[in-house]
Amino acid sequence: MAPDFANVFGESEHGRSPEGREEAALRMTTRAVDGGAVVIVDEIFASKLGRIEACSKYMRDDFGRNLLHAYIACLTAEELRAATFLNLEADQVLARAFRTRLVRIGRDGGNTGELDKLSEDLITHHPSGRRAKPRTESLLSAMYPYLSASARKVLLDRWIDRGNRSSANRWLKAMAGDDLLRDVDLIWAEWLATHDTLAAKFFIQHASEARIADALPELIAHAGEGWLISKAALKAPSLSEESWQAIREKFPATYAYLCAKLSRPLVECEAIAIVEETTGGPFGDRGLAVWSIGQMRMIEVLDQLSERYDDLLKQEMQMFMKGRFPPS
Repeated sequence: MAPDFANVFGESEHGRSPEGREEAALRMTTRAVDGGAVVIVDEIFASKLGRIEACSKYMRDDFGRNLLHAYIACLTAEELRAATFLNLEADQVLARAFRTRLVRIGRDGGNTGELDKLSEDLITHHPSGRRAKPRTESLLSAMYPYLSASARKVLLDRWIDRGNRSSANRWLKAMAGDDLLRDVDLIWAEWLATHDTLAAKFFIQHASEARIADALPELIAHAGEGWLISKAALKAPSLSEESWQAIREKFPATYAYLCAKLSRPLVECEAIAIVEETTGGPFGDRGLAVWSIGQMRMIEVLDQLSERYDDLLKQEMQMFMKGRFPPS
């Protein structure tokens, strides 16, 4: 038999007279939340929470999921804020449903004030439960685009001041997507301090062409991924010969790719040398080097590589056995 969600707490609130519902609303309870917060819950709000909790426990298909989200949509903005705070330690299905509702409200442009209040509550009361602590950070990140500018600034300051990699990554992602509060200088400073791939990615994405050209030698010297260098090089107005040579030495496959994209001549012997210096497989970039040679229509080089197919595979295996993994 299907559960009677409407009578989890006894009679349905809609079965009461208006006077009965008013009387129920006046009966208040309080619930303490980890971190010192106290949430006021009246009987009508409690009955809604009971329905939502019961529905989440019995949910086993799309229809049940639809019912759960529909029940949550019945909460007022203030109730949704309180319910989210109360359920930070709830099971994953329920916590995710509240998060989905908050994000949807944010996308629709409504109740920014309640989202700001929830953000403030989460920051002020520091929930520290096993589930609550990581969920708090994840929820703040999901809500960030829909908060007011002042609330977003508070979150950015909070994340960067915490001094750990996870918070720094949240700070980078949030700032990079924020047209109002984005600061390319701060993103570059984060790169100089940490050489973090995410910082380099967002710097290249948002910095001006001239700024990237100035930063390119630093990026080449300290980046560990060739794809970052290719993105920077393609965005820069020009590359110095010093930068070309540095890329050739550190990222041979990326060098071949940039030759193909920027029409830089590549002689046959160097093309073959690049293939020999790279490896295939999921961690190598030999495929990128071969692709680039094809894009430059170096068919004679491809013929030579085909003739040496078995030897190149053997060479690659020897490189792996020796623990040599050339950069891209």
